[in-house]
Amino acid sequence: MGKRGKHKKIDATTVEKIDQMVREIEIAQGQNVPLEELLKVTSSYLEKEPHLAIFLIEALARIPTPQTAQLLTEIIATTEDKAVIKSTKRALYKLRQRGVTWEETTPKERPVLTAPKPAQIQGHLGAIDAAGSRIIVIAKPQARRGLLVLFSIVNDLKGMEKFSLNEFSKKRFDEFVNTTLSSVDFPIVAAPGAYCFHLLKEASTLMRSTSKALPQGYHEAEREFGANTWNDPLPIIYQFIREDEVKDRGDLLRESSTLHEVMPFSTWFLPREALQTYVASLGEAQESKIVLTREQKDARINGIYMTALQELFPENERLLWRRRLEEMAYVLYKGGREREARAALSAAIDLQKPLRSVDPNPFIWNLLLKSIYMITGGPDRQKEEVGEAPLIITP
Repeated sequence: MGKRGKHKKIDATTVEKIDQMVREIEIAQGQNVPLEELLKVTSSYLEKEPHLAIFLIEALARIPTPQTAQLLTEIIATTEDKAVIKSTKRALYKLRQRGVTWEETTPKERPVLTAPKPAQIQGHLGAIDAAGSRIIVIAKPQARRGLLVLFSIVNDLKGMEKFSLNEFSKKRFDEFVNTTLSSVDFPIVAAPGAYCFHLLKEASTLMRSTSKALPQGYHEAEREFGANTWNDPLPIIYQFIREDEVKDRGDLLRESSTLHEVMPFSTWFLPREALQTYVASLGEAQESKIVLTREQKDARINGIYMTALQELFPENERLLWRRRLEEMAYVLYKGGREREARAALSAAIDLQKPLRSVDPNPFIWNLLLKSIYMITGGPDRQKEEVGEAPLIITP
């Protein structure tokens, strides 16, 4: 940790950012994340935005737990910055005043010889595109040689589509992630390196299950990054938003339908070939020469949509879309779009259950509608041929 400037006042945006950092640390404590991991997370915050160090340390005093005290004690042991040490001691004093007790340790009590820890790796995850592909980047510091950087494009149906290992300087790596890879429509967000490698291992397992050859360099990557393990079986978003916060929230579930209006969801469509049968049936229903009442024609068209909904989204497909929404919820959350993240997670959790004929999952329902409209020309064409838009049961 380098030198910090004077302790200045901070604006509302910075206060909100620090509050989010503190909340993430508090959630991690509640999930019994090891002290080493908490220190790693806190250090990553301070490395990325060192000017916030003092404010973050003082804010940690709002979490009156022994874990917080031990975390602050570790911070003192890993820095020579006098301002940071002073603020940390002040925060520890406040915790003691609030009745927090913890086990005191001194350097003498620490073992002289300790097993070497894996080099700390940092990760970055990209947004998911229409085909289920995303960017994964993992970087590992090398002694006097900059960073060893793993770059991969991973698809949740095919595995690793691209893979490379290269050496980068710190400056070049930052430019690569923030300028070359990340964009407004498809952002790249920071994530624990261990989680990123966990996703990469999932892709390797998928490839092995379909007898696909792993890309050249993958086994070297396992040797370099594999010591950093991720033990939580749940997607990472659940470390920031609990399931019970969004489950059965009708308002959030309804809002998930509007996600299709924003990137990258606006680019998500079902495969054209999977829809051909239903599009043909809709065309036949609209052009039928059989004399039907308006209600009969509407019922026939609605029946085609409902059949498509049930046949296109059996359990395995629902689980695929659930995972995509869970992973995107993390990207949204880390990008400061928490409300949208909660809506996406609410829709994901709802996909545990079979789709209903009345009030189906709003996100999936709109995904189906817009995918069909892309082929047929949209609801306006149906309005011209039927008289008005079909009476589809909308969420």
